[in-house]
Amino acid sequence: MAFSVLIRGGVVVDGTGGEPVCADVGVSGDRIVAIGALAGAEAARVVEAAGLAVAPGFIDIHAHGDVTCLLCPEASARLHDGVTTEVIGNCGESPFPQSAEMLAERADSAERHGIAVDWATLDAFASRHAEAGCALNRASLVGHGNIRRAVMGEVDRSPSPAELEAMRRQVEVALDAGAFGLSTGLIYAPGMYARPEEIHALCEVVARRGGLYASHIRGEGDSVEAAIEEFASVGRSTGVRLQLSHVKVSGQANWWKADRIIERLHALRAEGLDLAADRYPYTAAWTSLSALLPGWAREGGRDRMLERLGEPSTRARMRAEVERSRGLESDWAGIVVADAACDALRAAEGQSLQAIASQRGCEPSEAMLDILAASRGRTSVVIFSMCEENLVKWLKLPFVAIGSDSASRSAEGPTARGKPHPRSFGTFARVLGRYAREKGVLTLTEAVRRMTSLPASRLGLADRGVLRRGAFADITVFDPDEIADRATYGEPQQYSVGVRYVLVNGALAVDDGRLTGSHSGRFLRKVWA
Repeated sequence: MAFSVLIRGGVVVDGTGGEPVCADVGVSGDRIVAIGALAGAEAARVVEAAGLAVAPGFIDIHAHGDVTCLLCPEASARLHDGVTTEVIGNCGESPFPQSAEMLAERADSAERHGIAVDWATLDAFASRHAEAGCALNRASLVGHGNIRRAVMGEVDRSPSPAELEAMRRQVEVALDAGAFGLSTGLIYAPGMYARPEEIHALCEVVARRGGLYASHIRGEGDSVEAAIEEFASVGRSTGVRLQLSHVKVSGQANWWKADRIIERLHALRAEGLDLAADRYPYTAAWTSLSALLPGWAREGGRDRMLERLGEPSTRARMRAEVERSRGLESDWAGIVVADAACDALRAAEGQSLQAIASQRGCEPSEAMLDILAASRGRTSVVIFSMCEENLVKWLKLPFVAIGSDSASRSAEGPTARGKPHPRSFGTFARVLGRYAREKGVLTLTEAVRRMTSLPASRLGLADRGVLRRGAFADITVFDPDEIADRATYGEPQQYSVGVRYVLVNGALAVDDGRLTGSHSGRFLRKVWA
């Protein structure tokens, strides 16, 4: 048999967690057709992989490339990190559905990013993805925030029976079109305004299909334990499969809770809940600066939030509440501007709110509100709120997959602005280099399983996440002795090293460490039984 690609002499780490074996891998078209001793086989392209690990392409189960995937179709950072598939639509935000009002609010996207957000449905977004010629595969959840915003706006109340039924129909429509499940972001507007019974009603729809419910739970600090119980109750009442997004405990005063939470997660799984989680290998979070405002300040959307910032008495109330929640100097010193989203504030990038306030001669809370007003609420921040000891504990849990919680980026072009979290560039190489090879937190085979078959099984991604005959030829070939992340908080736009070859649907996207420009990625749709 003549192959389109023959990967010869590598150590096959098949993604299942089993022992590595020395074998050749033969690819024909977009599929793996042979694994074993293939001496004498002919191929259009032979990849010499002696001394290299041959693994399934890494699956980023928690990504946020909802729009940046169109701004950065080459997905340079992801490919250098070994990723072949990313899952978007997390934390309650997805590219669809969008109402006419939502599209009008995003009309400035063409000016800011050079791309107009003009699609309303999963089908329309998938068409844009195909037109862009993207280098990666992408699967999507449907965001509860989008559904709620499309049906009832950004209001802090429960839906009427008619509105709730309309939201349930939106979930059905998205699943019918190929969404893999539902996500919530219960610390963000408008998800934070949803009562538990609303989430239960929507997850009933997802559960009937066997889909996934992924949640950025309602609290990850002081209220983390109550938030996990709320999350578990959804699985208990509906039978939906649960994915706890970026499991963590935030705030030094709460770090001690990690052991109790781990014990509770084991108990919930023993109870019979289909529960898993994901995590990125860093101790800092990344979010919108506006997320630090109280919920009432964000009700009604961005324009209404900005109006409140311009009303002196309301602004004073905002500031007082922010100071109560972020009262310590160490809290402000741990909040660093990542992307100012405003040319006038670019000098603030990489600086903490404490440092910016000192330069301005004001309180950090006042500097925060000034930045929000100047950037029209678009500034993002890195927040140093976690500890290494707990990170290692999360990574050791066998049901925790690896997810970057970041957007697809490049070191050049429109996605290179600011100082984004280094997880956009180095998540998967960091796990393999730092936590598997250097620290021994995970074995090589287990680290690969967390990046491949585990996320694939959570999503029900057929024929991906494993190396076997008949599977799609998403393959990452890397040097286990060299692979490492280079991105830092100070200099995040640095590609990982050690990934030598990447195939996406059988086409070489990385060839001897260099991008080929191949755009063989696909928008993946769930086919329900």
